[in-house]
Amino acid sequence: MATFTLGKHILYTTTDGRGGMAVYYYYDEYTWAVAALVVAWVVWILLRSYLRARALRRPPRRRDRGALRRVVRLKRELGQTYLRPGFSDNIHAVGVGLRGGRPGDYCIQVFVADAGAEMWDGAGAEPLPDDYRGVPVELFEMPQTVFLSDAGACEPSPWERCPGGIREPQEVLVGGVSGANTNLAGESGTIGYFCTRRSRLRRPREIYLLSNCHVFADLRKSAADAGDLIVHPSPGEAATGRPVGALVNFSALKFNGSTYEPNHVDAALAKLWGPQKHALLIPFVGAVEGHVPKDEVELGEPARKFGRTTGYTEGRVLSLYLDIWIRYDRTGQSAYFENQILVEPQPPHTKFVAPGDSGSLVLDANRHALGLIFAGTTDAPPRAQTDPAAPGPQRVEGCGVANPIAEVLDRLKIELVV
Repeated sequence: MATFTLGKHILYTTTDGRGGMAVYYYYDEYTWAVAALVVAWVVWILLRSYLRARALRRPPRRRDRGALRRVVRLKRELGQTYLRPGFSDNIHAVGVGLRGGRPGDYCIQVFVADAGAEMWDGAGAEPLPDDYRGVPVELFEMPQTVFLSDAGACEPSPWERCPGGIREPQEVLVGGVSGANTNLAGESGTIGYFCTRRSRLRRPREIYLLSNCHVFADLRKSAADAGDLIVHPSPGEAATGRPVGALVNFSALKFNGSTYEPNHVDAALAKLWGPQKHALLIPFVGAVEGHVPKDEVELGEPARKFGRTTGYTEGRVLSLYLDIWIRYDRTGQSAYFENQILVEPQPPHTKFVAPGDSGSLVLDANRHALGLIFAGTTDAPPRAQTDPAAPGPQRVEGCGVANPIAEVLDRLKIELVV
């Protein structure tokens, strides 16, 4: 057997110029040596990729995965009923949260536009059930949510500490500045951060800009073309924008569909033009250190972001695995998203996001990216309570809806630059 595996074999024969034959051999030792080198090289490439990906992820914290998985499964069942088209004009989101804010005490959250109105068509005065198959159900009153790019006239919040740093032209681009597709006349969005495309091979690193599909792309077109330039500041700003990149990829969105064909991310990628200077930082936050895996985002954990309109704001994760309908005012249509993150503002901030903040990167306390803002609640007036003494559902306002960043990275096949 050893003779067979480590033998020599005729490679080819030729004349030696003197009437004889020259025979050339190859040896199995060479074949096995080359094969071992190739296997070692492949293993090294895979190991390096694994170690790099592991270093970019926040260390795991969650230990109660089994209990959470059951609640998520039941939330999905309830959401398929409450959120299907035609069932209710009041219920617009269903997610997973903490009952009374207690760690590990999960509940299903149902978000309605008006807690005093009929829950679903034909329900009359019938309230939501207190539980669903043994899992508590909590009612939240929250205004309808919309995509946040149509914001030409939106004023900065009182807590914005850098009013000129995100709307005015910047010589050096940073995360959180104003930027959008040149075709979106009168609209503004946010350039979230910088990223690179994933690759197994070494090649010159090209820098890309990350934001939302409805910020970097013209949704009236099915594919990117030479006219899809990204300008900074956005077309909706008072200052004239200049091209800083070109759209190369985006996640197409489905509007007015069913709950069985959900959207998962609203994300787009633009190649940063070489001459444009950039710095790897987000104002008042710093440089991104990595990202949080989708299943490792924690309910109640602190969150922060810097966006074109509200600047630096702080909040906390209120809901995970959120299924929600989002309205796009530019077309009047709505898009259904599954398994999103809902962030509510924390004092002194009354809003976590506002129109124009679409594309902002949400980070945890240690600068690990949690999500990509793409929608937020509208400024609907509060509902008048008929009986002030009667306990009512919790009302939340100024919230932001974000795609889990791990989902964005996987679907666009990119990595944040750290």
